Amino acid sequence: MKRCFRSIVLGLGCVGAAGGTASAAITGGTGATQQIGSPANCSPGFLPTGGKVFVWDEQQSVAISAGLPVDMTVNPSVSTTPTPGAITGLLDAHFMHFDDFGMASGTVTFSGQIVGVAFTDPFLDISDPVVGAFGTTYPTGFIDRGMLSLPFLNSVLSINGNVLTYTLDTVSPVFDFDQVRVYTRTVPAPGALGVLGAAGLVVRRRRR
Repeated sequence: MKRCFRSIVLGLGCVGAAGGTASAAITGGTGATQQIGSPANCSPGFLPTGGKVFVWDEQQSVAISAGLPVDMTVNPSVSTTPTPGAITGLLDAHFMHFDDFGMASGTVTFSGQIVGVAFTDPFLDISDPVVGAFGTTYPTGFIDRGMLSLPFLNSVLSINGNVLTYTLDTVSPVFDFDQVRVYTRTVPAPGALGVLGAAGLVVRRRRR
């Protein structure tokens, strides 16, 4: 099977490549989590409210070579003590959106290991054109689109393995919304693992 990868130096270039990868998709959630397909627009006011945190898969199997900045690079960790840095390699991207007054809590589970989380404005803005879902309009440049961690708010994220636990607390009655981008490692497809195993067996036989 063949897939088209994006070979990116902060967002530029796309090359064809042989297959052998499978996306690490969102596989479940609890609490306020509601999984949807990638929307046409996730700017303020375009998605329903009602206390739901909408989550969706973005681009998959994106080859990041120059390093993509994120707020959390250590797994497990908590956003109250963030570990900013840059992530590289073959990644899958996923998005969280909460556009309501008040607080929402829950978990999101992925089929692959979480390797980075972006929840501040600059890191969300720079990654929109790199890994954002095709056909989705993002509020790039919108002030305070990221998760606020002000003293009077209780917004917090924690990651452990392939599970992200969240509490999103937005300012009320002032308009506010929270967005988070999660990166997971692209995993080898089962067929690719079989080919690799067979190739190793052939090499061992030839050595004998």
